[in-house]
Amino acid sequence: MDNNTISAFHISSNKDGVLKLSTNRLYNWHIPKRLRSKHIQPGDIVLVHTKKGKAHVLVMNVFREELEETNRRYDYVYKIIERAPKKVELNSF
Repeated sequence: MDNNTISAFHISSNKDGVLKLSTNRLYNWHIPKRLRSKHIQPGDIVLVHTKKGKAHVLVMNVFREELEETNRRYDYVYKIIERAPKKVELNSF
């Protein structure tokens, strides 16, 4: 099954590659079907729709939520801005 929901914090600033997050509240957004094949992961930065327009957020969690069961509707993810760095495996000798 494809994940269809993300939880994320708003990014309040990004100076010299250092992110400042607004961690007052964790928000949820719906992943549209056209983006589900892109496999959004925690640590990715995505552009989302909000009540005040579009905003950048840092993904903290990605999960499957049955919208028919929860009866919750979220704004949606618009596009992926930046992928989380890949983890480098270190071989110990």
